[in-house]
Amino acid sequence: MGWAIHYMRREEAEREKKYSDWTLFKRVFSIFRHYKTETISVMAVVLTASVFSTLIPILMQQTIDMFIKPDRLDFVSSLIIMGGLYLIFIVLNFILILARTIFFAKLGQKMIYRIRNDTFAKLQYLSFDYFTETESGRTISKVTNDVDALGELLTTGIIDIFADFFSLIWIVVIMFIYDVQMTLVTFTIVPILLITAVFFQKRVRAAYRRTRVAIAKVTANLQETITGVKVTKALSREEENIENFRDLNRENYEANVEAAGVSSLFIPIIQIIAGLGSTLVIIFGGYLVITKQALTIGELYIFLEYSNRFFMPIISLFTFYTIIQSGFASAERIFEIMDETPSVQNAKDPLYPKQIKGKIELNSVDFFYTEDVQVLKNINLTIDSGQSIALVGQTGAGKTTITKLLSRYYDVTKGKLLIDNTEIKKIDLELLRKNIAVVPQDVYLFSGTIMENLKFGRKEAEDQDVFDVCLVLGLHDYILQLPEGYETDVKEGGSRLSLGQRQLISLARAIVANPSILILDECSSSVDPITEALIQKGINYTLRGRTSIIIAHRLSTIKNVSKIVVIDDGEIVEEGTHQELLERKGKYYDLYETQLTSNIVE
Repeated sequence: MGWAIHYMRREEAEREKKYSDWTLFKRVFSIFRHYKTETISVMAVVLTASVFSTLIPILMQQTIDMFIKPDRLDFVSSLIIMGGLYLIFIVLNFILILARTIFFAKLGQKMIYRIRNDTFAKLQYLSFDYFTETESGRTISKVTNDVDALGELLTTGIIDIFADFFSLIWIVVIMFIYDVQMTLVTFTIVPILLITAVFFQKRVRAAYRRTRVAIAKVTANLQETITGVKVTKALSREEENIENFRDLNRENYEANVEAAGVSSLFIPIIQIIAGLGSTLVIIFGGYLVITKQALTIGELYIFLEYSNRFFMPIISLFTFYTIIQSGFASAERIFEIMDETPSVQNAKDPLYPKQIKGKIELNSVDFFYTEDVQVLKNINLTIDSGQSIALVGQTGAGKTTITKLLSRYYDVTKGKLLIDNTEIKKIDLELLRKNIAVVPQDVYLFSGTIMENLKFGRKEAEDQDVFDVCLVLGLHDYILQLPEGYETDVKEGGSRLSLGQRQLISLARAIVANPSILILDECSSSVDPITEALIQKGINYTLRGRTSIIIAHRLSTIKNVSKIVVIDDGEIVEEGTHQELLERKGKYYDLYETQLTSNIVE
């Protein structure tokens, strides 16, 4: 746990260095450029509302100084007129505030919609290594919790700050017009406000960063626990999971309490300072009214009103400061995704071959997952178009890594990987992957119907094409026995189906995609003999006319492939047919004999 905390602290320090407040502000503010019309409309309403609200005290000052005099003959009628004007101002101000609220909500939801879509779209094109190195729960937290927090910043943060800033400037102008001396008295506490803001800045930001990290850990744990519920039940891990989640949830609770504590201390201090400013206005202004008569009662009222209004935007700015810090902490995490550079990228001018026949060549290929972890060493292998080969070897030998390089989940570290005599990096990435289908050992089906899953790799496939494939695999009759047939919802991960059924559907999905190259990664290692026979039948069907790579632990399933390649510790140590390799009595022979004596090979 200590190393994890150290890593997170280092990650936070790097993030703080990379994303300064000014950098974040510019990037967050740039989002508004996509909504120029809506933003201009909101700003126009905001400016108009600010002008109206600041004119109301002037109306009251005029009423006090001009009309509230017992010797005036038109005393009552003047008050009625001024009261009517005041009421009109109040109603107009209400309408403008209502319009601003509605425009805010609409604009804010549009921006949240866009940010979430853009973030999700970016995730779709990130390289495989991002997802192997990043907990899925943390990513989910960024797309949900952090986008919501950023949305709050955009709606009740930046636009409100603009409104308050404009109001502040407008109030200062009016105050200077009325009395410079009184205005300067009001400003005497501004330095105290600035010092307080600087003091709290880093503390508030750091506190909200911790809340984002804490909720991400909770989300990650929740996602992992729900996904692994079968293992939890099988190993009776309920109590341990509850305790672990309780610890993470307490960390989230403490982080939020700390953030709330910093914020709750900050705001009252600002209000006390603002109250001090109003006190100075009352004392000094009252002195001028009583002794020097340099100030009228109405002017004293307007300065008291404007001093309160002067500090109200400042208090609002600091209130929103907590929203800003929370939003910036979330913006950092979202921009991390948006700034992530895929390790595997399409070529600048990619090639779009009309047909991929499926000839594969690996020339002196080395591959490192990290600088100090070499997985493949000087791999030289040629697979002719339409040829089927098998990769065998012990777990961790590097078999699956070869297929990941072929699908360009990763790029080779050294050497060349060619398809149809063209370097794989030059072929359009989408076109390449559409011509390669993978049937993994760990099958995943998406929520939706069986038909939707079967067409996942080729949505334009005809229903009859799907039926034909399922008939060959012995799936058709089984599917028709289900309550809704091909329209049966398999639920998340295919939980309504058995492992064997999911394997068969995964194989059928790959065949329906009609790829030029088919990769079968131990796709029958965890099923019963009957299902294995069906899968083997399907494999024999799919190998026709396709380049095929089979990764298998059960050596009995690969006797009839064109060539068997034995990999040991990242190197090719043997190649040949099943019979040729047995006669050599090398590594393959040892593997075969081991399985034979273990009653694995029939």
